[in-house]
Amino acid sequence: MVSRFQRWPLWQRNLVAISFAQVFTILAFQASIILIPYYVQELGMTDMAQVGAWTGMYQSLGAIGFAVFTPIWGVLGDRHGRKVMLVRAMIGTMTMLFLMSFARTPTQLLVLRVIQGCVTGTPAAAAALLATSSPKNRLAYSLGLQQTALFIGSSLGPMAGGFIADLFGYRSTFYFSSAIVVLALIPVLFLVREPEETAANVVASRQHSALGGFRQLLRSPALVVLIGTALAVNLTFGLLGPVMPLFIQQLVVNQDRLASTAGTVTGLSAITAAVSALVVGRLSDRIGNRKVLIGCSIGAAILYVPQALARSVIALGSALSVQGLFRGGIAPNINAMVVRSVPKEQTGSALGLSTSAGSVGFAVGPLIGAALMAATSAPTVFLAAGGVFAAVAIALSFISSREARAALQPKPTPEA
Repeated sequence: MVSRFQRWPLWQRNLVAISFAQVFTILAFQASIILIPYYVQELGMTDMAQVGAWTGMYQSLGAIGFAVFTPIWGVLGDRHGRKVMLVRAMIGTMTMLFLMSFARTPTQLLVLRVIQGCVTGTPAAAAALLATSSPKNRLAYSLGLQQTALFIGSSLGPMAGGFIADLFGYRSTFYFSSAIVVLALIPVLFLVREPEETAANVVASRQHSALGGFRQLLRSPALVVLIGTALAVNLTFGLLGPVMPLFIQQLVVNQDRLASTAGTVTGLSAITAAVSALVVGRLSDRIGNRKVLIGCSIGAAILYVPQALARSVIALGSALSVQGLFRGGIAPNINAMVVRSVPKEQTGSALGLSTSAGSVGFAVGPLIGAALMAATSAPTVFLAAGGVFAAVAIALSFISSREARAALQPKPTPEA
């Protein structure tokens, strides 16, 4: 089996090893983050309003730290290699999860979360490595498989974390999560290799400053649209972060099964998105990333309407499950279009910018969603989310001019 694996092309070996690592790294992260409101209470915070405020700060400040440092790590990856950045991010995740198990106050936990946001970021690092090692005609497939791995980890993580916490306590979940990342790190260390042309790309990336590189990237209208798209998409998902649990609570008849019902409803959406990410990735390589991304955005926008009108958990879960088929194709195609819009030696920087923008959306979205729900109602937030996705589809349609299409063609690598 090992010898057969070694005979595979480099890009396939990297894809399998990195996807395996991503499943377990994201599983570990989600297993712990889902328990933060309960862990804060165990650390002495008893007032539920304060618990909610601390949980919100935990999510937002961590996302802000991630948004600030991800482009920096992207530049360093372009200059020093993408594998070392992936290893660095996984070690950072493992270390911070382990340290969180020793937190004694909510303040300590919050500080650790901010540091975690600054030093982690495995999805962006993995995407940059896959983008530079995958053939052009398999790029969307590779990034789609990685997205499938992320969705699988995201759906299994909360269930694993809840099971461990119920059996052994909240702190044990952080030990468990840290150990899982160690397991995920093994295939990355021993099986993943960077392509041979990386050395030439590294030399090329060092010919301009980091700030100059960012300025050069932002001169591309197509890339700016894609960065804005990443921000808008993640802001939309963030809008429903504080709204979805409360909306489900309104629809659930048996409140004794509220947690399991909410987990099942959101898990079904993640499962369909995981399947879709892989299938849509193959489709995108054939008919084009932009067309598929516009179609997925329109489908996601339309399906927010039945969610807003849902009067039962079954109706809401059904709409979410179908929407997952469209959501799964969004991130891989955004990443593929970002990669195609820049030279190879700036792949990490470009993905860092788009990931950073997405993190800003995740940080701001819940605040806007909570305020909008307080001023109106939960269904209004769903309709607002649909409107944002419709705007995304319209913005992407402007990447159809001759100049924008040219910007989305792979650029030749400058000679060193």
